[in-house]
Amino acid sequence: MNASMSDTAPLNPFVEKTYQDTYELLVSIRDYISGPMEQEAEKLEAPDQLRLTRELSSMTRDLTDAMAWLMMQKAIEAGELSQEDADAEPAGNLVKNAGETDELEDAEGLARLPITARSLIDRSRRICAMVRQLSTDQD
Repeated sequence: MNASMSDTAPLNPFVEKTYQDTYELLVSIRDYISGPMEQEAEKLEAPDQLRLTRELSSMTRDLTDAMAWLMMQKAIEAGELSQEDADAEPAGNLVKNAGETDELEDAEGLARLPITARSLIDRSRRICAMVRQLSTDQD
């Protein structure tokens, strides 16, 4: 899609706020991994330890993809990159089903994870859903 600067300008406050939220969440995940995660994981059974690791890895991947897309949008809005060039870049194309899971299995598995991890997972899913919506609105 070919969008002019005026077509994308209304997204700027949403893109900037979501960018800041994504950055802050990535920092929170880093702090959790380098801090309390190890002690909390020791209290879990092996399958739940694996789930915690998988969830943290998935969150990091999904948020990194979201951050790349948001940075691309900021570059477009700043006139540093055309929409055509952005569309040609992998960072310009989000994985549409990132962060989506089987709800029943997900609820049961999440309930066994530490509250801090569940909070990070929830925040991550909300941000990824918002970025997917921004991406869809722009298409």
